[in-house]
Amino acid sequence: MVDVSVNGHEKLAQGIKQSVWYEGTDALFQGEGVCYNTDYGTATEADARRGHRVERPTVSNNTAFAGVAVADYSASSTGRAIEIYVPGSKSVPVALAVDTVLDTGLISFTAAGRYNKQATDGLLTEAGRFYTGHYLGRGTAVPRQTVTAVLEASMTGGWLLAADGVTLTVTATAGLVAGDTIVILGGEDDATDVVVPGKYEISSVTSATVFVLTASAYDTGAAGANATGQVTGYAYTGNPTALCDLLDGEESGGCEFISLPNAGGDTHLYMTGGVSYVCGGITLAADAEVELAQGTRPGEKKAFILVGSLTTNDFIVDLVSAGLQLDGSSALAEIATLDDVNDGVYLEFGGAKWQTQDLLVGGTEA
Repeated sequence: MVDVSVNGHEKLAQGIKQSVWYEGTDALFQGEGVCYNTDYGTATEADARRGHRVERPTVSNNTAFAGVAVADYSASSTGRAIEIYVPGSKSVPVALAVDTVLDTGLISFTAAGRYNKQATDGLLTEAGRFYTGHYLGRGTAVPRQTVTAVLEASMTGGWLLAADGVTLTVTATAGLVAGDTIVILGGEDDATDVVVPGKYEISSVTSATVFVLTASAYDTGAAGANATGQVTGYAYTGNPTALCDLLDGEESGGCEFISLPNAGGDTHLYMTGGVSYVCGGITLAADAEVELAQGTRPGEKKAFILVGSLTTNDFIVDLVSAGLQLDGSSALAEIATLDDVNDGVYLEFGGAKWQTQDLLVGGTEA
């Protein structure tokens, strides 16, 4: 007879498992998301391993979500076999980059962090944790547990990194100790202060508001001497997880974080699909733009949302080909005046052009 008491069967996760090969050489933690390596091997050859081999999420594989790690897996120089919970699983552990509330909101996997207009994936050892999501589908989860996961954060760019690259002033260091994790999502980029997104370890806690990191978070190749730089990020201890339902359906695309050079300008790179969070807390010498290329398939979705304010100038989404405004008839050339927390835009590609689906707070169409 099956035990369905509160101490038995009904407390088990309803996870749908799949065995895959993790190509990464780093350690993978329970609940971290992975994506299929869909371009594995020779493109002209039929190769079913593209549906079996997985890697950490990047800005290239973010529309091929595979699932989340069933357990902790140690580092291996050759990769290793792992098990994942795939979309459709119920009440399985998901690794957190944000606090969760039971049955409230959505969380999606993080793909990468960019800086200095480069294609650099600054979060390759942190990509896969789940942050606030905005699109339903594969790669997004619904929290089925309330968890306080993040012990310190500044999503608005309020942390300050000293000239030495390792002294980080925050709001409060309470609950965090040496060995815990600081994740830098973005920061100052004025050619002398170039903050590199990534996963950093706390070396020591020197006061109620100051951490010292084990390695510099500045780009050592930046010109000039570093001064104090603004930083966006969060901190946690261990591997916080929450039970979640993994949604199925079309690909959500996950989310990324973009750092804007203080000089502004255009041609900033962005991730196809999903949500691009734009880091703030900086002063722009000129408007900063992304050139939104035509979509590749009908129904493709894209959102840009500011997590921090921009001073003096704005962030602009400039369409390479004219789209449609929210009214469904006026031509859309750009989304402008994005400069404050939560300013943003949701867009959908209809097959021939992008159309605004919603404007958040301060965005304006032109």
